[in-house]
Amino acid sequence: MRYIPTTEEQKKGMLEGIGVSSFEDLIGGIPASVRFKGKLNVPEAISESELEEKICRISKRNADFFLMKPLIGAGAYRHYVPEAEKSLLQREEFWTSYTPYQPELSQGTLQSMFEFQTYIARLTNMDVVIPSIYDGASATAEAALMSLRLTHRNKIIVSSLLHPHYRETVKTYVAPHGTKIVELPYKNALLNIEKLKELISDDVASVIVQNPNFFGGIENLAKISEVVHSQNALLINTIAESMSLGVLRAPGEMRVDIVAGEAQSFGMELNYGGPYNGYLASRKQFLRQLPGRIAGETVDVDGKRAFVMTQRAREQDIRGEKATSNICSNHGLNILASNIYLSLMGTEGLYKISLLNTKAAHYLENLLLKSRRFERVFEYPFYNEFLLKSKDSVPTVNGKLLQNNFIPPFEISKFYKEEDFKDVLLFAITELLSREDLNKVAEILSE
Repeated sequence: MRYIPTTEEQKKGMLEGIGVSSFEDLIGGIPASVRFKGKLNVPEAISESELEEKICRISKRNADFFLMKPLIGAGAYRHYVPEAEKSLLQREEFWTSYTPYQPELSQGTLQSMFEFQTYIARLTNMDVVIPSIYDGASATAEAALMSLRLTHRNKIIVSSLLHPHYRETVKTYVAPHGTKIVELPYKNALLNIEKLKELISDDVASVIVQNPNFFGGIENLAKISEVVHSQNALLINTIAESMSLGVLRAPGEMRVDIVAGEAQSFGMELNYGGPYNGYLASRKQFLRQLPGRIAGETVDVDGKRAFVMTQRAREQDIRGEKATSNICSNHGLNILASNIYLSLMGTEGLYKISLLNTKAAHYLENLLLKSRRFERVFEYPFYNEFLLKSKDSVPTVNGKLLQNNFIPPFEISKFYKEEDFKDVLLFAITELLSREDLNKVAEILSE
């Protein structure tokens, strides 16, 4: 039965259980002046078959990624998800996100966490990885809190090219600590290193830099690291598009201290804002300040490979108010999705997909510039996202693309209010846009 209505007998039983004789008695404490008078605008009941038809008609009004290909990214990227992964994720024994409070009894869950940690450690070249931070934004905020605890300083420099939603999340997390946040301006679509040299001082706990940044720009992390460490501050590298790790140098190679990333690109479809799966990676010496949970590998009494929940003394269920975090959900299914995806892709596959994304983005940018309907706003190196200023208005561009089954790029002025950003669009390209698709987009927008 899909619908089981509450009978009069059940209503009576519930009211008796509460200790009142009628519904009117139940709401007696609510003043009559604030009670709703009249009838709710609820349609009359219809049959189940009529309801199914109505819902079907409504659903057909939705656009989907199979009918419309996206040119928008801005922190949410659609990549191809292999059918093998989709099939394996349907196994119902994987359908739980609950934290294993008797972890050693959950060897499968722990192994899945351990394998994900291993993949991310290899991609980032960091020593320790925490899976299951809620998303990239909260991972970045947790990294900021870590830096406060590690340095005992209370100022954070945040790049203005960190995703605006991530910036707001950081502000929310650190607000109770009275932390001073200094926004670092950009220059030519990249972090302004000269300004960083002016702002960095011995009271700065950390500098948060997104790479690739919100404009898609590839930051000079090695140079930034040199400046940040000159004052013994910590460098936090946020990665909203983890697919970029397939071609960019690993953060650990450039002396990044903490990596806060989002793994959505590794095998997770886009579904109205979720689900996401953040992760934190750091150097070994910061291990005890990491929030969340770590799965470790060991052997049992028979010498067989086994997995354990390690460094558990920092968990909130043991330390209470002294815990480093209140993270209590394990994104087990998301971790498994990423594990399957990365194992299917392998090192070579991930490199090829990342390189294809890069080349496709530069290919489309070149076509649009040749059309003379677009011009560059900045000259900068980028991964798979880039800014272009349109000679047509944004509504005109959006209308052309929507009519031809493309989801338009992101209008950058929604977040960045500078006058120069009028009619500037942030294009995002993934492997799901073929050469024919890119040619068609250029043709449409050249008219």
